[in-house]
Amino acid sequence: MPSHLARRFHQICLGATAEVLEPAGLTPGEFGLLAAVQDLPDLEQRGLARALGIDAVTAGHMIDRLEAAGLLQRRVDPSDRRARLLSATAQGAVLRERLRPAALEAQERIMAALTSEERHTFLDLLTRIVETNQSYARPGNGRRHPRRSRAPGKE
Repeated sequence: MPSHLARRFHQICLGATAEVLEPAGLTPGEFGLLAAVQDLPDLEQRGLARALGIDAVTAGHMIDRLEAAGLLQRRVDPSDRRARLLSATAQGAVLRERLRPAALEAQERIMAALTSEERHTFLDLLTRIVETNQSYARPGNGRRHPRRSRAPGKE
């Protein structure tokens, strides 16, 4: 089943990446968020969540943690006082650059079973599958919905 293999591949990717990031106190998601903030400076918080395919609440928790660690900062968007613009701090940028070689090496270990040509083909196919099926890529897909208690007398 493709979905089972994709889930297992995802576990492998998270495990290999976490091995590199845990000593720095980061999760793979936090590292990805920090990288995205650095690559897309002044992106607002909700836009970043959409770009990463995560829900706004989860993004908010990660942003809180990274901000508390001094790795990123948020400031009020002058054009929309309700929005927050994100940027990496100097400390966040230094940490990302320090971890980047080991993170790339982890990706290489994951792909080591494939030849160079197979890697290119695999990434091309994976990209096409993801791009073709964007309608299914919603945060929270596959999670159980909380049961709501029914009011007495309602069934």
